[in-house]
Amino acid sequence: MKKKFFILVVIFSVYFLSCDESFNPFTDFRQDYGVACILRSDTTLQLISITRSYPDGEDAGTAPKFLFEDGADVRIWYQDSVYRLYDTSFYSIDNSDSLKYYYSNRFKIGYSEEIELEVLLKTGKRLKAFSKTPEEILFKNTSEVIIPPVGKTVVQLFWSVPSTQYYFLPRLRIKCEQIINGVNEIFYKELPIRYETINGRLTPVFPKPSKNLSVSYQLDAISRFLSDYSDSLVSPSNVTIHQTLDFEVLTFDAEVSRYISVSNNNTNNLSIRFDEGDYTNISGGLGIFGSQVNKKYTRLKFLENYIRSYNFNFLYDL
Repeated sequence: MKKKFFILVVIFSVYFLSCDESFNPFTDFRQDYGVACILRSDTTLQLISITRSYPDGEDAGTAPKFLFEDGADVRIWYQDSVYRLYDTSFYSIDNSDSLKYYYSNRFKIGYSEEIELEVLLKTGKRLKAFSKTPEEILFKNTSEVIIPPVGKTVVQLFWSVPSTQYYFLPRLRIKCEQIINGVNEIFYKELPIRYETINGRLTPVFPKPSKNLSVSYQLDAISRFLSDYSDSLVSPSNVTIHQTLDFEVLTFDAEVSRYISVSNNNTNNLSIRFDEGDYTNISGGLGIFGSQVNKKYTRLKFLENYIRSYNFNFLYDL
């Protein structure tokens, strides 16, 4: 079993190492470099991980810590500008762990734009990659506009895009407000598409990346989620649910979509693995350089009596 590195990049970026204890990762030495970077359209904070397969100055057989490759000159070309990324550390909430990245907070990406990455390592080795951001999707008029829908047991949403090469990840969330310690907190809760019995327990199921141009949410699943959430609260009326739901579709570019297809990714968090057997578009190394764009659909709304039937407060959106 080969040593593998992963990065979760859809919602939060988290790294971890997985290795078979019977396998010595330092035999047959060959230094490889891994890159993981998915540029995003919903934030100006862009992150990139650069790792190496062997630690510096450690004996063979020594278990590596997180092998972040520091001292690299990292640049991204986007539109008519060049952005340099700098290394930094992000700490967990309890400050018990830290993760190192290269970052820029100076740009966000748009549709159908060329992107280029060049990394000059302190050894003099260069890593390069190219991609193109996804085209814009358009939501169809046949998409549902109210929950619960009239005379239907499913909430369906549809979109279109000229290209057939992209993978999509839809997400439907409710927007909530609650006064906590005197402060009005706004937060979101993602809705499942259905419930399944797994290991004897009824478990919510969420969308996974796919090439589907639609998604269907069972009304029973939405109702069960709201009922369970209401039952978990001492006073559900202290929680206000907004009329407009937050539905968005993440579109992954061709390079990331190829990786998803080859790796048979089956979770709603995209994981990138550094392994010789996996798809890579990094010249001189392993991993993926690509992009994702987010498009929101704002026409889907709750009916007031439906939300109040679960004892929540209700807020009309202007």
